[in-house]
Amino acid sequence: MSSDRDKFLVEYYKKCWDNISRAEEAAWKMMAGYATLLAGLSFVYNDIGSTGFLLIIIIFSFFSASLSMNANLWFVRNIGLITNFEKEFLRNEDYGYLIPKSYRKKIPFFHINPEYWEAWWIHTFTYLIICIIFIILLRHKITIFEEKLSIIGTFTGGLFWIIYYGYVLNKRHEKFRNDAPGKKELNEE
Repeated sequence: MSSDRDKFLVEYYKKCWDNISRAEEAAWKMMAGYATLLAGLSFVYNDIGSTGFLLIIIIFSFFSASLSMNANLWFVRNIGLITNFEKEFLRNEDYGYLIPKSYRKKIPFFHINPEYWEAWWIHTFTYLIICIIFIILLRHKITIFEEKLSIIGTFTGGLFWIIYYGYVLNKRHEKFRNDAPGKKELNEE
């Protein structure tokens, strides 16, 4: 018969997976909201002009990229917790049989390896690419120096913000990985 602790951990494990599912749904809802923003701006483009259009796109692109990075932090945090639960309940021989051996490791916050790419990073880069494409497409329509300066300043400020925010989230994730190492396996790869 399982203990209260085991029951608690199993329920907590389920909740971690529920949080991942909910966050993934939220990522796609955010993408839908972003697409709606683009569609809405197309209707008011003549009223707000190229500068207004670009400023709104830049601000929302960096805001959306920040939200995606934040969602990634919670995603990898929950994956780390799930990894700890699996190490607690699974036997060493279960890795490579029930669960891939690579699942033993907690994934980093920022990872170049496409094997670990999740929707969060794809969204983050998509928002930034959309922002850059609109700047390139509309740059010739902005002729007033102050408007060009406001576009460049907003984009540069947003870029610095996203880099700094990513750095902060990465540090937060590293602290989590160090503070919640989980059970160690003898022959962990």
